[in-house]
Amino acid sequence: MVDISSAFITRSETVLEFFQRPGVGLYIPLYQRQYSWDKENIDQLMEDICHGVEMRVEQDNAIRFLGTIISVVESNSDANINPKDKKALPTRIENIIDGQQRISTIAILACLLYQKIVNILNQLLDEIKNHGMEEAAKSYLDKLLGIFSLDLQRGLPQRKPIIIRGEIDNWTYAGNENDYYKSDISLYIASFISAIIEKEKEEKEQGEKKVKIQFPKPPRDSLVEKNIKLINTWLRKVEKAYDGDGNNSYPTAWKILDSRLSQKSLWSYERPELYDRVLCNSNPMSAQDKRVCSLVQIFAFCHYLLDCCCFTVIEPKTTDWAFDMFQSLNATGTPLTAIETFKPIVVNYCNLNNNNGSGFRGSKSEEYFSQLEELLGTEKTAASKNKLTNEYLTTFGAYYNGENKPPRQFSTQRKWLNDKYSNENECKTYEEKEDFIRCMADIADYWKNIIQFEPNKYSALPKTDKVTESDRKESAICVMYLEDANHKMARALLSRFYSLVLRDEPGRDSEFVYACKKVAAFFTLWRSALPNTGLDDAYRKILRTKMSWKTCNEKGNKQLNKETLSECFMDELKEKKIGTKEEWKNRAVSYLLYDNNIKKVCKFVLFVTAHDTIPDPDYPGLMKPSSPGTCLYLEPNKWVSKDFNSIEHIAPQKQSEKEEFTQAWDDSLNYESIGNLTLLPTEINSSVSNKTWIGKWIYYKHLAESNPDIIKDLKQEAKDSEVKLEQKTINLFKQASFQHHIEPIVKLGKDGTWNKKLVQDRTERICDILWDRMYQWLSE
Repeated sequence: MVDISSAFITRSETVLEFFQRPGVGLYIPLYQRQYSWDKENIDQLMEDICHGVEMRVEQDNAIRFLGTIISVVESNSDANINPKDKKALPTRIENIIDGQQRISTIAILACLLYQKIVNILNQLLDEIKNHGMEEAAKSYLDKLLGIFSLDLQRGLPQRKPIIIRGEIDNWTYAGNENDYYKSDISLYIASFISAIIEKEKEEKEQGEKKVKIQFPKPPRDSLVEKNIKLINTWLRKVEKAYDGDGNNSYPTAWKILDSRLSQKSLWSYERPELYDRVLCNSNPMSAQDKRVCSLVQIFAFCHYLLDCCCFTVIEPKTTDWAFDMFQSLNATGTPLTAIETFKPIVVNYCNLNNNNGSGFRGSKSEEYFSQLEELLGTEKTAASKNKLTNEYLTTFGAYYNGENKPPRQFSTQRKWLNDKYSNENECKTYEEKEDFIRCMADIADYWKNIIQFEPNKYSALPKTDKVTESDRKESAICVMYLEDANHKMARALLSRFYSLVLRDEPGRDSEFVYACKKVAAFFTLWRSALPNTGLDDAYRKILRTKMSWKTCNEKGNKQLNKETLSECFMDELKEKKIGTKEEWKNRAVSYLLYDNNIKKVCKFVLFVTAHDTIPDPDYPGLMKPSSPGTCLYLEPNKWVSKDFNSIEHIAPQKQSEKEEFTQAWDDSLNYESIGNLTLLPTEINSSVSNKTWIGKWIYYKHLAESNPDIIKDLKQEAKDSEVKLEQKTINLFKQASFQHHIEPIVKLGKDGTWNKKLVQDRTERICDILWDRMYQWLSE
């Protein structure tokens, strides 16, 4: 049992206390996003500090909470800190899980305050410096130096940037900063430290001669450069507050000294010469008086930042707990995903074990991981990214070994990925681990090419060019149907077949196309006769025993073929006692209902039974199979066509209470049965839904008819039958591109009767055609 009281170490620390801990280096892991604070963030921070100084001169307890920092002490720097110079590693390294944007910005702010104090101090006369100003300034310079650097007490220079980014930066013992610090933040800090050290070195060489520090410029056109300009704009307002500009509310030096902010807090003890100089300055002020005031104003800013601004620092005992806490507390930032935080594990393993010596960069694992990142990068919001990650990992879990999906909890997902990848009983060799990442990339490609397939751009699924056109189109509509029906377990099975297509194995494109049709057939036969219960388990069983990556990795891919898939599906249907046409039909005729939570199944059934069928002349109102190519409905562009975006109840669901309406329909028929359904555009469906049979027949006839003379006769027939035709609806009928499926219904005639028996007969006919075609797909 975990002792909750010791699971998290929580403390409140001022900015100075947090940064000036001896030997502590801050490490931003690879999965953390790049530095991204913009003008809004910078302005908010600077405004908070400036306003805080205003409050501090009025009251003793003016503090500012700058947020929460979550960090985890690195326990295995040999494995997890890369690249590295072991001689230059800090005594304690803390992985920053949350707060990197704030602490990076504060480190830069400390550099700019240091530069501002040095530049003004250099312009003061010696007599003023000797009155204690230089001593006070040095105190702040030492504190600020400790904000942006850590004292390693070895190396050249001994001070190193306090914060670096994993896989990009490298604390170096004596190397050139341009070679070891590649991120804009760390390179700027390293260059800033070098400038200070170089100045000290030159002064030592030249005796007592003062040397001016050549402060570095930030990388051109970088966000760091942009933010430095913003911060300096604010610091100029602090520096020039003595001007009394009405637009600047920052307190003046004399207000600061004559306030509740004691001299002890400002510069350690009372300094009467400086105090008098500020309060008794001449009017107009001399240049030296202005510089003294500027330093007092900047000191107040530094005091408030370092001693009155604070963090809540949380140190969970484990990384998993840290991520859970980060996700819970991260209300404003963009949350990380388990996949993003899994990447450093892959990077570190490759860096330590790549036989070619190149590490992760340039490796196959990097190539595969980039494909996965490309998929996740398409999502613009945190919610959509988390949703995609959860769905992706659910698919990958089944793809991997057919077992239960990884939990939706962030840290547990990350642990699951880590366990599968790092456990020697799971992925034993470097090659197996590389293939593990390749599998993740294969699913990402399946997602982009298949799940996100766009029928208005492409006529068939990518990488199936060598398969017959009809099979390609039928497989595409099958995938679209499965996705629309929210049948997500199909993804794991189909992505297994597609992975071999991606690997260019001969004949695998055909296998994949047939697999799409077989999965659609199996799903349709199951859901048209049975509830969803047990369906996912059937897929997991197939994956676990025959087709998952783990199973095939041990036994080979010989069972990953259409014949084995057919055999498995037929066994599952037999086990559910729907393995024969008679068994299945006995259930389907009463289960295949619009209101049975299977609307997409009903739509697909209507597509299948409209495809290559014609009106049955012996049974008006029914269809029968025709020659191949007679009328093509199983095409991806038709599935998304507005001509079929609504399911119409021929005998209306909601019936009018008018006498002529109640006499027109058989109230004993099952209105939700598949035999009472057809496909119409939504706009037409809403126009014709609540009509008598003669009214519907005339509208349907308009849809099915293209001869203008017959359409003219229909208008007269409508008038004779007292059916009011809405011209708007007629125009919609004329715009419809596909109407063949309506023809069998129209053949019933205006004097026909749409009754219980006809609906039952049509239901049976639909079921007959559906079984024959779906079973053919399963068998081929």
